[in-house]
Amino acid sequence: MGKPESLDKLKNIVNGDENFGSGDEMDSIAYLVVDSLIATMGGVESFEEDEDNNPPSVMLNSRAAIVAGELIPWLPWAGDSASFMSPRTRMVRGLLAILRACTRNRAMCSMAGLLGVLLVSAERIYLQEVASSQLMRWDETPLCYCIQYLVGHSLSVNDLHRWFGVITRTLTTVWASRLMLALEKAIVGKESRGPACTFEFDGESSGLLGPGESRWPFTNGYAFATWIYIESFADTLNAATAAAAIAAAAAAKSGKSSAMSAAAAASALAGEGTAHMPRLFSFLSADNQGIEAYFHAQFLVVEYGSGKGKKASLHFTHAFKPQCWYFIGLEHTCKQGIIGKADSELRLYIDGSLYESRPFEFPRIGKPLSFCCIGTNPPPTMAGLQRRRRQCPLFAEMGPIYIFKEPIGPEKMARLASRGGDVLPAFGNGAGLPWLASNDHVRSMAEESSMLDAEIGGCIHLLYHPSLLSGRFCPDASPIGASGALRRPAEVLGQVHVATRMRPVEALWALAYGGPMSLLPLTVSNVDLDSLEPQKGQLSMNLATTALAAPIFRIISMAIEHAGNNEELSRSRGPEVLSGILDYLLQALSSINTGKNDGVEDEELVAAIVSLCQSQKINGILKVQLFSRLLLDLKVWSLCNYGLQKKLLSSLADMVFTESSVMRDANAIQMLLDGCRRCYWTIREKDSVDNFSLNHEVRPVGEINALVDELLVIIELLIGGAPPSFAADDVRCLLGFLVDCPQPNQVARVLHLIYRLVVQPNTSRAHLFAEAFITCGGIETLLVLLQREAKAGDQSVLENSVENNVGISDEENEPKIEDAVLERNQDKEIGSPEIKELVADEKHPDTAPFNNYSSPSAASTGSKIGRATSVPENSFMKNLGGITLSISADNARNNVYNVDKSDGIVVAIIGLVGALVAMGLLKFGSSAPVTPDIASNLLGVGLNEGSGTMFDDKVSLLLFALQKAIQAAPNRLLSNNVYTALLGASVRHDTFLHLPDLSKFVAKRMLYLLLSFSF
Repeated sequence: MGKPESLDKLKNIVNGDENFGSGDEMDSIAYLVVDSLIATMGGVESFEEDEDNNPPSVMLNSRAAIVAGELIPWLPWAGDSASFMSPRTRMVRGLLAILRACTRNRAMCSMAGLLGVLLVSAERIYLQEVASSQLMRWDETPLCYCIQYLVGHSLSVNDLHRWFGVITRTLTTVWASRLMLALEKAIVGKESRGPACTFEFDGESSGLLGPGESRWPFTNGYAFATWIYIESFADTLNAATAAAAIAAAAAAKSGKSSAMSAAAAASALAGEGTAHMPRLFSFLSADNQGIEAYFHAQFLVVEYGSGKGKKASLHFTHAFKPQCWYFIGLEHTCKQGIIGKADSELRLYIDGSLYESRPFEFPRIGKPLSFCCIGTNPPPTMAGLQRRRRQCPLFAEMGPIYIFKEPIGPEKMARLASRGGDVLPAFGNGAGLPWLASNDHVRSMAEESSMLDAEIGGCIHLLYHPSLLSGRFCPDASPIGASGALRRPAEVLGQVHVATRMRPVEALWALAYGGPMSLLPLTVSNVDLDSLEPQKGQLSMNLATTALAAPIFRIISMAIEHAGNNEELSRSRGPEVLSGILDYLLQALSSINTGKNDGVEDEELVAAIVSLCQSQKINGILKVQLFSRLLLDLKVWSLCNYGLQKKLLSSLADMVFTESSVMRDANAIQMLLDGCRRCYWTIREKDSVDNFSLNHEVRPVGEINALVDELLVIIELLIGGAPPSFAADDVRCLLGFLVDCPQPNQVARVLHLIYRLVVQPNTSRAHLFAEAFITCGGIETLLVLLQREAKAGDQSVLENSVENNVGISDEENEPKIEDAVLERNQDKEIGSPEIKELVADEKHPDTAPFNNYSSPSAASTGSKIGRATSVPENSFMKNLGGITLSISADNARNNVYNVDKSDGIVVAIIGLVGALVAMGLLKFGSSAPVTPDIASNLLGVGLNEGSGTMFDDKVSLLLFALQKAIQAAPNRLLSNNVYTALLGASVRHDTFLHLPDLSKFVAKRMLYLLLSFSF
């Protein structure tokens, strides 16, 4: 089997190149070879992919696995079905079952080089498929699973380099995506979470035997901590056979050869029965007194036995899962009371957290500790058959083992768990100082580890680290053992192996400059040779590379949890490079979806980017850069469809509660407002982007309004949750946007946002934002907006009626006042003077323009904004009460609440001014009402010549500007919404009812509405 010539001959035989009979006989030869190799490896009980069908067992020969891996491409594969397995499928599934069985099998195959063999076999199968004319293809899923399990255990740099080569050569096939997904799953696998170096206990007779101790038990209690990966809680076949042999020997020695006596002897040897209860540790004296921790099924049990046969046990309630890494800490406290009674408590820590704490009597043991067993209990050959104990070894992996001579408490236990099992502690003056760290995070971790070692050094009784195991002994790494003052090595019982692994994230760091950034070339289909910028290639390459993008971003997000990869990402300007790659990918996806009119819809890519930004927990500066480059820059996402952009904005809104400080540091409010300006303004500017598609198609106004609403939710959450010191800057950003924005619908939305900040239930914060609004130029901003409304006049109403002949008009939807009078005042005379005057005012409004008020350059563009399209009648029913049942693009496009209202700005201004008046921040002097003569002095200083202040003049100007805006656009602004807003404001202050020129248009209408509501 070990000669290359023999392997080549075997390949020819199973492939059919060397015939020994008919075709049926050749198939049987291939099956015979497969079954022989599987039996040589140790055999499997089931070829199904269900892990429960194959109990954990250690393989016999790893060289047979290498031969099996090399034979895979040469084995016949035709005829696979649900009820039939070809020789190739049978071989791969058998190999998969063996790799799944236990960590020891994966360690043996990894050391033998099976991963490289499987990668070569995968590439060879791909080449065979390319050269073949058959339409059917072999299912490569089991082979990718084999690769995934091997990589989850350990991945060398050479194998990773070979892996990338295979992906590159199979880029346009399903092999590339399958192999990339296998790498991703291996990185997040359960096995990769454990220590890099572990003890391997085979469940047969293995364990560690520590030295005895005369001062036992310790006065104040004890503690035990380790990392553990339990392969199985069940008994292995070999261990059960050994127990039966010991029972038979005991029966023969006692002279009782009957079956009943043999069973009785076996039961006695097992203690309380024949059930297999693997030991976590067993600290016993020579006469069987002491403490044991073992697993009864999936539950941990602590039992002690003292003199005169006294026993007690405590069952914890946590159900441990097999093949999962845990940090387990046991702590037994004993506090001596005043009158001699001790207060004892047993605590269980899982992954650093205190899971359970129960009262448990501390044992009174008068004999010294003789057997300090870890992973097993003393075997009968050591303790003597009279001890009536069956050996119950643990089938598991263990990391460093800490035994403390006193409890260390929850805080130190949590720090020990978070540090991980890779650290080999150093104590005393030889520990040194962590000044060689390459960055702040590594330095802080090293300092924390050094402080923890100094704090727990005096409490450690024994410390055994797997990396120190040599031959049959593992030296003690505790302060006393490391100093050489006392040699207390642990002796190996049975066979204890050490598994040393390199995690996939470590291999990524060691592979090349940039660490995980070396994956990014796999997302680019073509490169400009002069600028080295990515550019779109052929369609097949674009499809292949974009399919790998999401898994690669997810791999990077997991890899940067490693300190070295994090530093490489920062050093290689990772956020900038990732932003460029993301922009290229979205353009490539948009070009692929040219026939579609709704933009890019790759939700997996958005989720991967969000995960990448949130996973950064080491470098705060790098996290801010990732947020600003990838999430807050809306220009990057402008080519995505409505649903994808809404999902991104919704994710940002959720992240405000957990990442508010990061978003603050990234200047999220200003970036989002700038993104709204560049992406969601229908009136284009120089730096505007082609939102929605590369074909310069216009996004429906309803969708844009829905996205702007979602964006303003993020801004409102950020402002509302910020400290008071940020209020002025935040309000200043909003006011700047109001002045620059030429779109009335967005101006109205921002004004409503400010209104909600001012009227919030928290009165102190409401006053804070109201004062910030006034001091930062809020009154001046409202004057500019009212000037813009007056300049627009009624022209926008006429333009909307022409552009949207089926559009919703406020005048059409507004009930005629004559009809209301007839309906509400049946008992009144229609010809009464009050009603006649009211109707006449409604039919012939004063439309005198407001021409003396200068306007900014952007004000002229406000009249060009179109209205939203019409809304069917059934849409009103679907959105009854403001409840939207769907957030689809069609619903957003046709939602009645997304229809732009031409009076929205004035309504928002009236509500905001009314709120400020109610808070007492704005006061209108009743002794000096606003007169029409004020128009001649708008830009002069004559307003301040009286007893009022400059601020009072601004307030007077505000009311005058409101009056003139309504006069300039009566058809547009004399709507029910404006009347309702004025009514609400007048409830707070009656100044609105005493405006001289507004009384003609508004005051009577409001009075009439009040009267009509009473009927």
